[in-house]
Amino acid sequence: MTEKRERLENVALESAQRKGLNGLSFRTLADEVGIKSSSVHYYFPEKSDLTRTLIERYTQNFLASVDSIASQNWALRKKLKAFIAIFENVAVEEKLCLCGMMAAEVEQLDDGNRKLLSAFFTDTEERLVTLFTEHKDELNAELSAKVLARSLLAGLEGALLADRVVGDNHRLKAQKELFMAMLK
Repeated sequence: MTEKRERLENVALESAQRKGLNGLSFRTLADEVGIKSSSVHYYFPEKSDLTRTLIERYTQNFLASVDSIASQNWALRKKLKAFIAIFENVAVEEKLCLCGMMAAEVEQLDDGNRKLLSAFFTDTEERLVTLFTEHKDELNAELSAKVLARSLLAGLEGALLADRVVGDNHRLKAQKELFMAMLK
């Protein structure tokens, strides 16, 4: 990857996590990187091309983080804290999870990008199901691993959105407390 393309992706990712797709324009992106708008179109002919790249990159990095956490020889409590910390770090930076942000703007996505976005949530949930299944004896909950996985991911994504509107982090903390309370 060229340095210019990498810089474009970094700036676009930052912008999309803060402002969403509506707030991401090629002209603004070009201005922030210090290039002509036509140069952005050279790398990303359409906004959907840039969106695809961002979703793929974010998903790859996010799932690598989840896989790294899952591979540790830690108790479930420590693994869940590390997973939740991914979202806490995004909140500290005053951003949203890219895929959560794009889910709020799903109508703007083409079918290919909708599938990529859906895969992000499905793949993350599958990894969490595996995590909860492998540590089922550490749980103090009668819920299935699938319900726990879906609840955790949906709760964290929703908490980021609501906390952003209200201007605090109480919902994110509540999600963490809720899941820590389900552990033995």
